[in-house]
Parts: sequence; structure tokens; C-alpha cells
Amino acid sequence: MTADRSPLAAEIRATIAVAAPLAVANLAQMAIALTNTLMVGHLGAVPLAAAGLGGALYFMLVMLCQGVLTAVAPLAAHAIGADDHPTAGRVAGAGLVVAAALAAPVIAMLTALPWLLGLLGYDPELAAEIERFLRMIRWGAPAFLGVAVLRFLLVAMFRTRIVMIVPLLAIPVNGLLNWMLIYGHLGMPAWGSAGSGCATAIVQWLMLFCFAGCMLTMPAQMPVRLALRVLSEIPRILRLGLPIGALIGLEVGLFAMTGVLMGLLGADALGAHQLVLNVASVTFMVPLGLSQAATVRVAFQLGLGAPAAARRAGFVAVALGASFMVAMALLLLLMPRTITGAYVDAGDPANGGLVAIAVQLFVIAALFQISDGVQVIAVGALRGYRDTAVPMLIAAIGYWAIGFAGGWLLAFPLGLGAVGLWWGLALGLAVVAISLTLRLRFRAGAQIRAAATPLLAATGLPA
Repeated sequence: MTADRSPLAAEIRATIAVAAPLAVANLAQMAIALTNTLMVGHLGAVPLAAAGLGGALYFMLVMLCQGVLTAVAPLAAHAIGADDHPTAGRVAGAGLVVAAALAAPVIAMLTALPWLLGLLGYDPELAAEIERFLRMIRWGAPAFLGVAVLRFLLVAMFRTRIVMIVPLLAIPVNGLLNWMLIYGHLGMPAWGSAGSGCATAIVQWLMLFCFAGCMLTMPAQMPVRLALRVLSEIPRILRLGLPIGALIGLEVGLFAMTGVLMGLLGADALGAHQLVLNVASVTFMVPLGLSQAATVRVAFQLGLGAPAAARRAGFVAVALGASFMVAMALLLLLMPRTITGAYVDAGDPANGGLVAIAVQLFVIAALFQISDGVQVIAVGALRGYRDTAVPMLIAAIGYWAIGFAGGWLLAFPLGLGAVGLWWGLALGLAVVAISLTLRLRFRAGAQIRAAATPLLAATGLPA
């Protein structure tokens, strides 16, 4: 009995060892965003809404591009599992080339977004504030994408401690820069919400330099001496990464476009949406870390030729994530007003509308915590199997045909407002979580059967 349980226990330990530093790194990234939100929030509802929506639109674009680059992790991990380090180096080099190519259109789209919001009928004051924020943060996009490639390579190498330390060091630097540039301290101009965007861009460039420096100090036998012959790896990254980018774009776009619709309901609704979404995003960082661990654990085991171990790695990560999100759901249900009070003065009558909406949204956010955690881990494990096209189709149907369309129907024709939009999000996430879990079960079983077929043929037994 003990022998039967030992592989499971070993996988739990291995998954946690990889996922814990990644979760801390993700939480550190969220701490940077949280610092921005808290410091801008003291300027009032309009700057808070502008920085919140502007940041959501920025991250929607860079996360979509990062999704394409996510292919670096499973491709490099599979190569390392097969003891083919030069290929892992070429994959990372190709990733940097793709990142550079993606940065320019991101900057161009961020430049045009405020004009599009004006066409949608946004309040001129709010649209102008969003434009000032985006004008600054857009210059961080090239660094963000470069950091993504180096992080994915480090994760594939199981060098997750570095991935954790750099964002942790960035938190106080970001806080200092926000304090200087938002409020005009230490001789700097007071740029308001735009100062927060500028601080974020600077921090992302500093992180890129730190990761690059760490890579250059590693032993020469590690796959960090990026080979010059990288062009042959770009098609592999694009074949695997484009569906990943599309899936992430569908998910991030769902929340960003929900924010756009929230803006049509007023500043209180948009502010409450950004506040609750920020909290839900913090809890999401732990299953995101488990998702990233599942990708490399599954790919590494497949590189070793161990499909049963790969299946175990995927479902261990799913179980760990679901357990964590149950606890987080209870926290949001029990403490909505306390959490809201950390962002805004809940006793100020001017914030009454925002607080009332936020408390309602926290109840719905608690309900979709488990679905959100399960779906991101399942899709991460599927990336380890290089299965990205079918999950993209599942996301398109679940997020948009069900989640977004259902939220719009509930919010506007049926008159439920902000609450209706969030019920749509909850429904879409539940559908995607169930579908991706079933897909993971099918894909893992198919891989095991495919590996067993030659052995059965050799013994003469029926498959």
C-alpha cells in the first residue's frame, strides 16, 4: 500500500516545490498591481477607474502576446527531460525573437485605444485620464515580453527561485516609484495615474535586466547560452503558442471587455468591478503557479517517456488548486466589507454606491473561485501535452458564447446591471473548467494507451 502511494506523494512534493516559488512570484506581480491600485485610489474614483481599466487593457494585450511565448516552457521542458539542452537554448532564443516582433504592434494598439473608447461614448474626463495612463505604461511592453521568455526558460530548468526573487525585489522599487511619480515627491512632477503607468514600465525594464544578468551568470552547460540558430524553432513556437495566445486573449479579453461594459454603467460600477477583480486576481496567482508547474512537470515526464507520471502530475496540480480555491472562496464570502475597506473609505458617503456594488460582486467572485482555479491548471497541464487548439475552442465557446453573451443579456436587457455581468463570468468559467478537465482526462489516457500499444504488440496481447 505504501509503495502504491509513494509516487503520488512524491509528485505532490515535486509539484509544490516548483509551484510555490512560482505562486510567490505571481503574487509579487499582483502586489505590484495592488500597490498601483491602492496608491492611485487615494486620488479619487476617476483616476482609480482609469488606472484600473487602462491597466486591464494593457495586460490584455501583453498577456495575449505572452500566451504565444508560453510555448517556450513546454518545448524547453520536454527537451530538458530528453537531455537535449541545446534545443532548449534554441527555443528560448527563438522566443526572444518572437517577443521583439510582438512588442511594436502592442505599443501601436495601446496608442489607439483611448480614441476607440471615445467612440464608445466614454465620459471625456475618464477617457482623457485613461489616455494619460496608457501613454506611459505602453513603453513597458517590450520588457514585459522579454521577461516572459526568460521566466519560461528558467521554469523549464526548474530554476524557480530566481523567478521568485526578482519580482519580490521589484515590489519596494515599484512602491517608491509610484510614490514619487503619482504625488510628485523627491523633486519629481506629480503625474497622477499616469505616474503609476510610468512606474510600472520602469519596473518591467529593471526586471528584464535582472533576469538577463542572472542568466549570464549560470554555468555554461545550462541551456542559457542561447544558440544563434534559432529561426528553425520559431515555427514550433508559433504552432504551439498561437492557440495559447488566443486562449489567454479570450480569457483576459473577457474580463477587459466586461470592464468596458461596466464603464457604461458608471464610475461606481467600474470602480467596484476593478476592486473585486483585483482581489480575485490575487487569489488566482496560486493556481496560476500550479498551472505553470503542471506545464513543465507534464512536459518533463513526457520527455522522460513516462506518460503515467505525466497524468499524475496534471491531476495532482488540479486537486491542489481546487483545494486552495475552496479556502479562498470562504474568505471572500466572510469578509467582503473588510476587504473593500482596504481599498476605499467605506464610511465615506461618496463611496456608498461603489461599496454596495463591490459587496454584491464579492459573493459571485467567491462562487467562481474554484472554477477559475481548476480551468487554469487543467489548461496548463494540457500545454504540457502540447494540446492547445482544442482548449482554445473550448475557451471561445465558454468565455464568449456563454460567459460574455450571458453577462450582457443579464446586465442590460434583463436589467441586473453589474451583478448580471459577473453572473455571466461565473457561468462561462464553470463551463470551461468542466470541459478542460474532461479534455485533460481524455488526453492523458490517450497518451498512456499510445505508449502501451508497442509493448502490447511485442507480447502479442490485445490492446
